[in-house]
Amino acid sequence: MAATEILVLSTVATKADAENLGRMLVEKKAVACVNIVPDIGSIFLWKSNVLEEKEVLLIMKSTLDRYSDIESLIKTHHSYDVPEIIAVPIMKGAHEYLSWIREVTEKTT
Repeated sequence: MAATEILVLSTVATKADAENLGRMLVEKKAVACVNIVPDIGSIFLWKSNVLEEKEVLLIMKSTLDRYSDIESLIKTHHSYDVPEIIAVPIMKGAHEYLSWIREVTEKTT
């Protein structure tokens, strides 16, 4: 699989949850970087109810090669029944930055 760079988005309930999950993903080299955006408002439909919650957004930089590892780690360590895990391709970016993402997250045999 090609090392196409991606952004992975996920929300969690608290800043502590975001910091713990983000640190784990970086330490395991599944992602190169995690930005934590605190205090976002989310409105969503859950079990036939419209809910409004404060959440924390994680913006993770990685590669498509690492997506399955990221998804598995988030699902294993997330407090939500159905965590948001969305990957989008990075269409363009600074060559040096994209190279760094690939280098940091490269799988070793």
